[in-house]
Amino acid sequence: MAKLAWPYPLIFIYPRWKIDSSQATAYLPLFAALAGLLGLWLNRARWSRAVFFAAAYYVVSLFPVLGFFSVYFFRYSFVSDHFQYLASMGPLALAGAGIVTAVGRFGETPSRLASDTDALQFSGNIAAVRSKSLLLLATAGTCLLLLVVLTWRQTAVYHNLVTLYTATLTKNPGCWMAHYNLGIALNDQGDADRAIAHYRQAVELRPSYAEAHYNLGRLLVQKGQLDEAIVHYEKALEINPADAEAHNNLGATLFANGRVDEAIAHYRKALAIQPDYADASCNLASALLSNGDLDGAIAYYSACLAILPNQAEAQYNLASALFQTGRMDEAIAHYQKVLELRPDSADARANLGSAFLAKGRGRDAIAQYRDALRSAPDNVAAQSNLAWVLATAADPSLRNGSEAVLLAERAESESSRSENHAIVLRILAAAYAETGRFVEARKTAEQALQAAEIQGNSTLSNALRDEISLYELGLPYHKEAK
Repeated sequence: MAKLAWPYPLIFIYPRWKIDSSQATAYLPLFAALAGLLGLWLNRARWSRAVFFAAAYYVVSLFPVLGFFSVYFFRYSFVSDHFQYLASMGPLALAGAGIVTAVGRFGETPSRLASDTDALQFSGNIAAVRSKSLLLLATAGTCLLLLVVLTWRQTAVYHNLVTLYTATLTKNPGCWMAHYNLGIALNDQGDADRAIAHYRQAVELRPSYAEAHYNLGRLLVQKGQLDEAIVHYEKALEINPADAEAHNNLGATLFANGRVDEAIAHYRKALAIQPDYADASCNLASALLSNGDLDGAIAYYSACLAILPNQAEAQYNLASALFQTGRMDEAIAHYQKVLELRPDSADARANLGSAFLAKGRGRDAIAQYRDALRSAPDNVAAQSNLAWVLATAADPSLRNGSEAVLLAERAESESSRSENHAIVLRILAAAYAETGRFVEARKTAEQALQAAEIQGNSTLSNALRDEISLYELGLPYHKEAK
């Protein structure tokens, strides 16, 4: 109630004091309030009826937030200005009535004060009353103007969330919720570094606040601080183990940190909590794919796409997994879906071309490779795969050795440090052989063989030995007709 009489300082979230129920002094305010109400009630027939009514109205209006019930806001503070907006009408009405009564007595008319005086004295008293009335009006106007100025200044605090919670922390630096909310507001403005600082303050002041740990972990991931992010995600889950989103994000961070098996465990927990969590299904599929579990990856990519059929990345990854298992018709369908969603995806077109090639549809494969190169002229997969078809196709009408050489040389120059360099060298050797450049074909194939043996790729090594034998005989390598 003191804020009604002197509204300073005003704080959006006041400090939350600690109440020790074992101390007798903790009950003094309650007993004092009850004693005051009882005294007013006992004197209600005389001077205190209005005071009792105003006090009773105030207490009854505030009753829901007096601590007898659990109120969510009590997590931050036990008091707030807005709690007494309605309740304040009682004390304000009483104060207004008191002021009116006092002013009436202060400016009482001469007819009441001296009804038997003569007319001259009456006129003098009228002038005095008018002077007092003007003084009262001037005083009231000055007070009102002062309150208007103070109100206008206070509104600046509410300009936005950053100003609101910055002002709160200036007056209440230990307010963990203000630190947390200011972190959110700063992050929304793109100031991640300051947001992280306030999230750190929030978890220091309130270590049991899962949301602050979660949001801090999320921003630390964005800053590349994965190890610390994992610590805060784990803390958030220690507090709230049923948070599916935290399990998913922890899984993604563990996966990025190379801890694939732990990531898989958290993705599974996320899905156990929320079976229709599409992102967790997709992430689990990617983790399983990286572990070589193609069937598991296919199952979870399919689950993701059952919920989000237009998720292009999941469509692409599912198509690639199906391709690796030899399910070409299904792979083709999903690559085509990717291209419906992202027509300029050169990788999807190149892989669709490879799926067509595996089905014996050479012309369709060439068309897709060319479309991919129109979208991305430097796409190594499209360059090398198109060169392979043009150099080795079983159908002579599809071959074009000179174009194959140009494409393969470009691919080789762009993939010299790639793990696929041995494959690209093999393609370049086949292109040289198709144009009759057998010496270059043999030398290039031998370089490819050396790289394949270093990689331990026995399948590629055996294929290259067979092709080198052909080049030594002056024969190009062609695929067998199906």
